[in-house]
Amino acid sequence: MEAPNQPSAAEKLQDKADILENNLFSALSKQNNPIHIQFQINREQFPNPVIIKALLQLLPRINIKGPKIIITLNQLLNRPIPKDSQLKTEKQLLDVSGTDNPDLSRLTLTLKILLTSKLLTLSVKGTPVIPSRDGAIAKAFFDHKSCPGALSKDGIMDYREINKYPIAKAGDNLFFIIPESQGKPGMGYDGQIIQVPNALALKINLNGGVEKVDSLDTEGKELGYFLKAVKTGVVVLSRDGNKITDIGISDELEINRLDYSTGNIGTSFICPISMKIDTICNGFKIRARGMVEANVLEGGEIETDSQAHLHTIQPGSRVTAQKDIIAHFARNAVLTSETGSITLLEEVMDSTLCSVEIRFEKNKGVMTSNTLDAETIFLKNIYFCGENTIHFGRRLFSRKQALINALQTLETETSTLNEQEKEWMERFHHELQRLTKTIKKDPLLLDNLKNLILATRTMEFDTLDKELETIEKRMNTKEVSQIKNRLESLRQIPGKNKAFAEQKKELSETIKATDQKISGMSLTIEGYLRRAGTLKIHTGKAKETPSQEPDVFIESEQSQDTPIKLSITYSGWEGFKITRN
Repeated sequence: MEAPNQPSAAEKLQDKADILENNLFSALSKQNNPIHIQFQINREQFPNPVIIKALLQLLPRINIKGPKIIITLNQLLNRPIPKDSQLKTEKQLLDVSGTDNPDLSRLTLTLKILLTSKLLTLSVKGTPVIPSRDGAIAKAFFDHKSCPGALSKDGIMDYREINKYPIAKAGDNLFFIIPESQGKPGMGYDGQIIQVPNALALKINLNGGVEKVDSLDTEGKELGYFLKAVKTGVVVLSRDGNKITDIGISDELEINRLDYSTGNIGTSFICPISMKIDTICNGFKIRARGMVEANVLEGGEIETDSQAHLHTIQPGSRVTAQKDIIAHFARNAVLTSETGSITLLEEVMDSTLCSVEIRFEKNKGVMTSNTLDAETIFLKNIYFCGENTIHFGRRLFSRKQALINALQTLETETSTLNEQEKEWMERFHHELQRLTKTIKKDPLLLDNLKNLILATRTMEFDTLDKELETIEKRMNTKEVSQIKNRLESLRQIPGKNKAFAEQKKELSETIKATDQKISGMSLTIEGYLRRAGTLKIHTGKAKETPSQEPDVFIESEQSQDTPIKLSITYSGWEGFKITRN
C-alpha cells in the first residue's frame, strides 16, 4: 500500500503564515482606529519565517507599504536576545517635512517595534487631525438651565428643561459668540492624508431688538462678538437641530408648536406676556400672566393669570385660568376658571369643569359623562349622553361654612382673651396692694404711689410706666418686677382685641358677600337626554346627614331622546327651588 503524500516544508510554512495573517487581521479589524494600529505575535508559537511571510501577506491587505517594515523587522529578528532583555526601535516610515504646505509638514508616520525572546509587538502610528471648530456660543448671559435652549456641557441644547422665559432689558448682553477656527489634516496608519471639514461661522439671524457688537483684543484681533438687547422684552429663540438660528426681543409671543423645539414655558417663573400657540404637545406646559390662545392642546397644560381661548382640548389636558376659558371641543380634560366663566361652544366629553359660571350656548351642543361644579350654570340646546354630574353651588356653601367656622373660632379666642384679661387685672390689683404696704414705709414715694393708683383707674400705661420706673430706682423688689411683667401683658390686650374686631368685621363682610353670591346662583338646563343617559344634580347646601344621593336625578327610559327643561334657584328663606317643565 502506497503511503499518502506528506506536506512539504514550504506548504507547512504557508499554512502557518495564513493562520497568523488571519488572526492578525481579525484583531486589527476590532481596533477601528484610522490613525494607529498595534498587534502582538507569540514568537514561541510562530517562527521568524512564518512571521515575515504572514506580514508580507497582511500589510498589503491593510493598505500599508511594507518593504521598510519587513527590512527593519528582519534585522531585529535575526539578532540574539538574552533572556529578560528586549530590543526596540522607532523609525519614520514617511517624512513630509520638506513640503511647502505647513498643514502637511506636521504629518508623520512612525513605526515602533518591541522584541523579546517570546513576544513581538509592532505598531504603526500616523498623526491625528486637529479638528475644525465652528463658530459657537461661548457664553450666555442668562441662565440656560432655566431658559429656552439650555446648553449642556457637550453643547447640545435640551429644550425640555425650560423653566423660565428670559426677560432682557435694553443694553443687556445676551450671548458672546466666538469665531470659527480651521483645523488641520492628519495622517492615517496607511499613510493616507485625512482631511478635515471647513469650519463654519455661527449664523444667528437677528429678528429685531438685538444688535451685534464686535469684541477685539489689545492688538485689534477679533475675539468674537456680543449679541446685545436694544429694547426691553422677552428673549425669543429659534433653532435648527441643536443650533440657535434666530434671536429676537418681543413683547408678545407666537409659537407654532410647544414641543421639544421650544420646551415648557414658565415652569418656575411665569411668562409675563400673552401667547398664541397653534399646538401644545402632550407633556408640555405653559404658565403665563397674559392671555393664552391655542388651537390644539394635545394633553399639555396651561396656567394663566388671564384668559384662555382654545379650539380643541384633547385627553390628558389641563387648563387653569384666573379669568375666562373658552373652548370648542374638550375630551377627558380638567378645566378650572378661578374667578371667571367657562364657555363651551361645541362638545365636551369625560371632563371635569370647575368655575364660577359654566355656559354652553349654541344651536347644538353635546355633553357626555362630565362633572360640572359652578354657581351659575346655563346649558341650552344640549344633548346629554352617558352620566353627567352637576354640583351646583358646592364651592360657595363650603366657603361660607369655612368662614362661619373661622368666625366661631375667633369668637372663642376673643372670649378666652377677655377671661384672661379679667384674671390678670385681679392679680394686678392684688400685687399693687402688696406694693402699697411696702411703699407706705417710704415717705418719698407716697406721691408716686398716689399717681400710680389713680392711673390704674383708666389704665394710662404711659403714667403707670413712669411712676413704676421712679419707684423701681428706690426699691428694686420682687413686687415691682411682678407688677411690671403683669402690666406688659395687660398692655397687649387692647391691640389683640382690636385685631380680633377687625378680623370679625372682615369675616362678617365676607360672609355677607358670599350670601349675596349664593342668592344670585342659578341653574338652567334645556335640551335632550339621549338613550341610557342620566343627569345627577347635587345642590351645595350642607345637610345634617350627608348623602351621596343627588337632589335631582333624571334618567332616560325611552329609546328616543327625552326632552328635559329645569331650573334651580336659591334664596335664604326658601332654600333651593327646583322647577321642572
